Amino acid sequence: MRWFRLITAFLFVSISSTLAGDMVLTLDDGREAILHDDNTWGFAQFSVTDGSEEDLYITVDNGKTICLKTDYTWEYSKGKPVQKKSEKELPSVYANGSATRPTLDQAVQTAISQAVERLTTKLLPYAKKSKLTPKYLTACIKNEIGENGAETSYKPGWTAQAKITLSSAQVKNIIECVATQIEAPGNQETTKK
Repeated sequence: MRWFRLITAFLFVSISSTLAGDMVLTLDDGREAILHDDNTWGFAQFSVTDGSEEDLYITVDNGKTICLKTDYTWEYSKGKPVQKKSEKELPSVYANGSATRPTLDQAVQTAISQAVERLTTKLLPYAKKSKLTPKYLTACIKNEIGENGAETSYKPGWTAQAKITLSSAQVKNIIECVATQIEAPGNQETTKK
């Protein structure tokens, strides 16, 4: 059981003196964490973890926030960090495009470009922020859908319609692609704000 995810913002805190200066925090799942003077911590009872834990932020009665780190050190912090959107929170999305051009090929390309543009706008809030994020989003979307990723249909008069549908797994791939592009060593200077 992931005890890091089970802890809520408000915990019952009991402070007792087990050794000089040690504090005991009683977590809402009933386990006790002992905070030592040297800024290390451990459980009062033996506990097995699965290795997927994250730092734990606990707000105590006096309003301060304590961070229990996975390397078994602790410190006071200014608050809980903003949680990243998980894969479950990423939506599946779709976008449509429609264009009339002198040739059918031009109409199809324009309709697909419109759909990609609309997807870029929809996915912008989920992507890592940078001046180049929209450009990277567009490139990563095109990479994810490939050559035949858009459903196209045609109407009389050289009109084409395109629909692109992305599953949440594809959205996750795109968001990771954007983060990779932003963090690439050659892009560090151009992406700083």
